[in-house]
Amino acid sequence: MTRRRTDDAGASLAELLVTLAVMSVVMVLFTGAIVQIYRTVNATEALSDSQNELSRAFQRFDRELRYASWIADPSNQDATSTGPWYVEFAGPDPTTCFQLQLMPGAQNKGVLRLLTWTRGAPLPAGTPGQTIASQVDTTAARRPFFEKQAYGATPYASPTATPSGGPVGTGFQSVFQRLRIKLTTRSGAGTAQIDTTFTALNTTKDTPAGNGCSEGRPTP
Repeated sequence: MTRRRTDDAGASLAELLVTLAVMSVVMVLFTGAIVQIYRTVNATEALSDSQNELSRAFQRFDRELRYASWIADPSNQDATSTGPWYVEFAGPDPTTCFQLQLMPGAQNKGVLRLLTWTRGAPLPAGTPGQTIASQVDTTAARRPFFEKQAYGATPYASPTATPSGGPVGTGFQSVFQRLRIKLTTRSGAGTAQIDTTFTALNTTKDTPAGNGCSEGRPTP
């Protein structure tokens, strides 16, 4: 009888176990890399969403606030307040009223809305307004969200060093009413922030402290 060949004999159990162990290590490394890529993409998308929301909000603020003719004193700005937070302002036509309204929500995330009405005809209570930004961080550490700087205010108490080495800022005195807005949005693990002061170019030292647009603020 012809002798059987032995060079094509099957793998041993030890060889099979070693192969499975090597493949397991490779699969763990590969799966870990895919999960990390997935998390990175999600974090990037969340950050991009937050930045886009604030960018849209900034553009709207700039358009509406740049030519404002009056700015109210903001409400509920201390660190212990639970909201909602309001600030009213009038457009170039003093009879056109606006209100920025930050409404608190679950998990310290609020919704920023813009309401518009004609002076003397305020909107009914509960009018939702136009959503400008969502998922705004309303934790106490982020307050105040709105800060008015009146005519003659000196908002920069601490000097800022310049490249030339000379301190600047303490001598600044506003000749307009200005509104500083500080907002942080959170979307997943991503956060974005704006801290911008808008100058109302249609205000002067003679701009009265009061305005009929204040009637649009809800009564506590």
